[in-house]
Amino acid sequence: MKRLISAIIAITALLILASCGAKLPDISEYGDTPITIVGLLDEEFEITPNELAKLKFESSSATGASAKAGTVKGVGPTLITFLAGYGKTPADFATIRFTASDAYTIRLAGNKHTDDVVLMAISGDSKPLPASEQPMRLIMPDADSSQWIYGVVRIEFTPVEG
Repeated sequence: MKRLISAIIAITALLILASCGAKLPDISEYGDTPITIVGLLDEEFEITPNELAKLKFESSSATGASAKAGTVKGVGPTLITFLAGYGKTPADFATIRFTASDAYTIRLAGNKHTDDVVLMAISGDSKPLPASEQPMRLIMPDADSSQWIYGVVRIEFTPVEG
């Protein structure tokens, strides 16, 4: 009887823990939209939100200094997690440039973001990204809201020289 109770408690604890992590809503509408990656490997390649969804992901939010910026929430892998899949860290790059479908671009100094959370959000907190933000947006709690680029379709990595 004690074993049965212990087993029930263990299973219940596992179910509770499994339900506490970040959840990814249905992103099928834009899950196959390509994001071009340049400078990470010898050849340019593409990755999709569906492929990013296979990585370990988390939930994050950021609140801007103004009412216009508001608060953004998202779910996806961090930049560190994404780069780890290729044996890299942000410190391996002098700059990392993100470009949106409307040509808006931001540049991050790679070594500046080795400890900061840079979330490559592929969904909102509990729903898919709005059409204007697809296929990916950045959420950086410690950065100015001008860095929260959305509609990301291209990421360029410039390696540290020397």
